[in-house]
Amino acid sequence: MFTHHWFFRKWQDRRAQILLPAVLLAPIFILVIYLLFETAKVSMTKVRQQFALDNAAYSQVSAASTYLNAVAMVNGPLPYRVLQWYGTETEPLRPRNAQDPPLSIFELFYKGGGVPSIGPDYETGINKPPVAESTDWGLKYYTGDELDNDASREEWEKENPKLPDSTEEIPVMSRKLVENYYFPGTKELGVPVIVQYLETYARTGSIYKSQDYVYKEVSKNAFMFREAYYLNVNDCKRSECARQSASQLRQYLDLKTKPFELDAIKFYVSESNATGTYHGGAYDLPFKATELLNGDKLFQFAFLEPASRSRLKGFSRGVMLKQPFKLPRNHFNINLEQKYKPYVRNRVILSCPRASNNCVWPNPLPKYTVSLDP
Repeated sequence: MFTHHWFFRKWQDRRAQILLPAVLLAPIFILVIYLLFETAKVSMTKVRQQFALDNAAYSQVSAASTYLNAVAMVNGPLPYRVLQWYGTETEPLRPRNAQDPPLSIFELFYKGGGVPSIGPDYETGINKPPVAESTDWGLKYYTGDELDNDASREEWEKENPKLPDSTEEIPVMSRKLVENYYFPGTKELGVPVIVQYLETYARTGSIYKSQDYVYKEVSKNAFMFREAYYLNVNDCKRSECARQSASQLRQYLDLKTKPFELDAIKFYVSESNATGTYHGGAYDLPFKATELLNGDKLFQFAFLEPASRSRLKGFSRGVMLKQPFKLPRNHFNINLEQKYKPYVRNRVILSCPRASNNCVWPNPLPKYTVSLDP
């Protein structure tokens, strides 16, 4: 039989002294475990929401940078490289005066205002590709002596150029050079050269239209942003997900460019024979783009509308996105959302190496980048 002496001895036993506090602390340990578990749930939810916001913002604004860089590339660097390559692959034109140097097909168009050139050599227009770290490709139209009086492109090289009248014939090659070089309008020389020029800018225009269509689709109602956010969280409906942050970003996504196109175009060919023994000067060869390009005009470049230039200035400073989110229920039945109003945020920046943040036109530079700040 147990006596009070036995209980007294057990009370003095060290194991008993440990057991009693352990029994008293057990609920505290369980409570700590619950707290750690609930804290981890809140932390994981915030991390997921922050990742969703960052991923959605970067994806959506990357579509804008891709579009602007594509337009900047077709605004001169692309046709310049194509026509320069074509000029090196084609036999140069022979001069009437034997003392003059041969003329490349590229120079025929470049010195007639038909295609711009990157720098630094604007006399011949033949330059190496710019180095990777270059922040100014210096793309300009020719302004030298071989340019015809009615072929100046000074009014084109503005942020908001005036669109030409559809009846105004725009020359795209130099009459002065055709008068001094053999360029007969034959199927062996003149016709394929003119067709190559038209095909180059027709394909360039097609690329621009494709890029413009795709961007309008993915930016409509911030579609890509909301879709990316929805796919990275599990607590909202597709139609309602990230509504607040999407509305903040949507107003900056309406970036519109307007194509600068030509309808009435003027080429020149020389009144000469195929053997190069007779040259009677140059004569006009008019061309109506809409009649031979299925109703389309001939693309030259595209420029940003004034409202879009204003939005890009705001983009260069960054757009702050703030998105509230729901917290999971906890074992303590405490409404943390009502008390703390949790949210995630970031600042998304779309910029290029130019103070105005307009690298589309004039002097296009396809170097728009996207960055995220906390």
